[in-house]
Amino acid sequence: MNILIATLMALQAPAADYAETMRKVSAKFTGKEGVVVHLGDSITYANPYGGWARFGKGKTPQEDAVCKWMHVGADNETDGWYLARVDRPGNRSDTAASGVRSDEYLAGGKGGLPPLAEIIKKYNPQMAVVMLGTNDVNGGRPPAQYKADMARIVDALIANGTIPILSTIPPVKGKDDAVKAYNGALAELVKEKKLPLIDYYGEIVKRRPNDWMGTLISGDGVHPTGDNVGGEPTEDNLKSSGHLLRGVLSVRKIAEVKAKVLDAGPIKAKK
Repeated sequence: MNILIATLMALQAPAADYAETMRKVSAKFTGKEGVVVHLGDSITYANPYGGWARFGKGKTPQEDAVCKWMHVGADNETDGWYLARVDRPGNRSDTAASGVRSDEYLAGGKGGLPPLAEIIKKYNPQMAVVMLGTNDVNGGRPPAQYKADMARIVDALIANGTIPILSTIPPVKGKDDAVKAYNGALAELVKEKKLPLIDYYGEIVKRRPNDWMGTLISGDGVHPTGDNVGGEPTEDNLKSSGHLLRGVLSVRKIAEVKAKVLDAGPIKAKK
């Protein structure tokens, strides 16, 4: 089967039913409730990404409640949005680094970023939103290597009792086939391990199939645009600001996972 056809099939497949699997993961969690970290590259190490969570307009009561639950605005080690945006030497934050690939995130060292194992141990998160891969694409790494690295990241989080929420990567100028192949590999991993997924790529191209550059992705062809990140999540606004779109999607997915996994009560034994 042609790799692009297989990729499209993986991206269009129904989302995996993750609730029961993630409830088993969450049963092992031992840390502080509501710590949700954001692991990634410069698209995550970005002050605009957390703008809507911190001060955005138009939140539903559920969205407002989940932001309070995840300590938004605490600006300390319990607030994952703070950990993602705080400036550290080396062009990085505490949980994200500019230019980092998935294999480098595992090993640590990029800009002084600690290895994944140390990040997990230090913050002991209840959930982790993970978006890596853009720099792997730009580095020409095969999708299979990327998938293997992402599987190792997922396994390390699960072993800690942390619920992984994976995200597809956004479009990259001139590299749409490679991005689709990477997102297809990620969709396969999500299906195999029954994980929550934020389809950031799909939400971008649904709104801007042919004109995402300069609207949802900036003129460099890589980074989301950062206008109006605190605006109401109307369709017009979500078609105009890449960081607003991502921030809204992340808050909503975290709220969904909390409702389906953490608020569902203990796992019932099957008869």
